[in-house]
Amino acid sequence: MHQTIITLLIFVVILLVALLSITLYPYITNFITNKFTKSKYDKLGRSSQIRLINQLRETVENLSRRRVGALITIENNDNIDNLRTDGIVLNANISSALLIAIFNKNSPLHDGAVVIRDNKIYYAATFYKITRKSLKNSYGSRHRAAFGISEQCDATTIVVSEETGKVILIRGDLHTEVKIEEFQEELIKYLKD
Repeated sequence: MHQTIITLLIFVVILLVALLSITLYPYITNFITNKFTKSKYDKLGRSSQIRLINQLRETVENLSRRRVGALITIENNDNIDNLRTDGIVLNANISSALLIAIFNKNSPLHDGAVVIRDNKIYYAATFYKITRKSLKNSYGSRHRAAFGISEQCDATTIVVSEETGKVILIRGDLHTEVKIEEFQEELIKYLKD
């Protein structure tokens, strides 16, 4: 009887270790990767960095001025495939015209987020789990989704409010409401860190 209990306890411990290692593996590898590698932005060539920032600035200026809501996530070292649902793979060159067209209210892709991966518009109309944190009442579903994805990875997310046209940058625990004139400079800070 005593031997059976010990065997059962050993089995339970091994099972728990196995389950925890499977569950924690992505977080451990992401932590190690992020501590010892450059951001994807820093790995881009100078002209690619300039193009990315300029296209995003043009997009955000346009959408903010017209009060068109948008959710744009720029993937960093963490792959977010397991953190999103649905979406259409575009794998298109970064372009403000395409981003503006995607978020046009008449576009079938305007709901959800755009994911920028490796300097390409990779996904459109993709969705994230919303945050469970308590946020301001003025924050809508886009903001809640942006905070939700930022809690799980190292991506930078841009939110343009449909109600106010205000722009917020979010990454991890950082979030900053930015004026359009400061957007480019603030985005570079978020992408470099």
